[in-house]
Amino acid sequence: MCNPPCPPNLVCIDGMRCDYPPPTMGPPPPAEMYEPPPPAKKPFAKRSHSLLAFHLGFGGDVEQDSVEVDLDPTYGFNLRVDIPVANYLLLGPLFQFGAWRPDVSGPTPSRSFYFDIDFFVRGRIPIETDSVNFQLWAGIPIGLTLSFLGEEAAQTLDGFGLGWNIGLLFGGAVHFTKKFGMFAEIGWLQHKMSHEREGASGDFDFRLAQGNFNIGFVFGN
Repeated sequence: MCNPPCPPNLVCIDGMRCDYPPPTMGPPPPAEMYEPPPPAKKPFAKRSHSLLAFHLGFGGDVEQDSVEVDLDPTYGFNLRVDIPVANYLLLGPLFQFGAWRPDVSGPTPSRSFYFDIDFFVRGRIPIETDSVNFQLWAGIPIGLTLSFLGEEAAQTLDGFGLGWNIGLLFGGAVHFTKKFGMFAEIGWLQHKMSHEREGASGDFDFRLAQGNFNIGFVFGN
C-alpha cells in the first residue's frame, strides 16, 4: 500500500507511512485444545444387568392327575435381564430350564423337562458404596411353561404339553465391579402342565410345587 514499499520489519499504516506494527497486529495466540467433559456416570440404581444362574428345586411334591408323590431334586439353569423402571422396581424377562422326576420306589424313571418363559417383577433396595454395590429384592415370576415328558410318561401321554408357573423369590447381589457380580435367591415355585392322553379323551395334569435355590453371576450392561 505504501510507495515506496515498507522495509520487512515495518508495516504500512493507512497507506501513508511505515511504522512498527502495533501489539494487536502480532501473531494470534495459539488456540487452546478443546477437551469435552467426561460422560456422566450412570447411577447404580439406573443400570441394567443380565443374570445367569444354576437352578435347584428341592423338596416338594408332584400331583399327577390328583395322585400326589414326592419329588426328586430338580436341576437346571435360568437367564434373566433386569430393566430398572424406578430406584425400587425392576422388570424383565426370565427364561428357565428344569429337569424333574417323581421320587418313587422301583425303577428310577427318566427325567421330564420344563422350559419357562416368564415376566419377572421385583421390588428391590439398591445399596451403593465407594467400593462395591449391593441389591436386596423380593420378586414374583409368572408366565408360560413348555412341558416335555420323559420316556415312561410319554408312552401313554402326548410328550409335549403347555402350562403356567408362578413363584415367590427372595435374593440379593454383590456387584464387585460395574461389569461383574454374584447373586443368590431362595423361594418357592409352582408349575401346572397339561398333556393329552394317547388314544383317550381328556387331559392329564401335572402340578409341581418345590422350594427353589438359584446361584449365579451378574453382568453389567
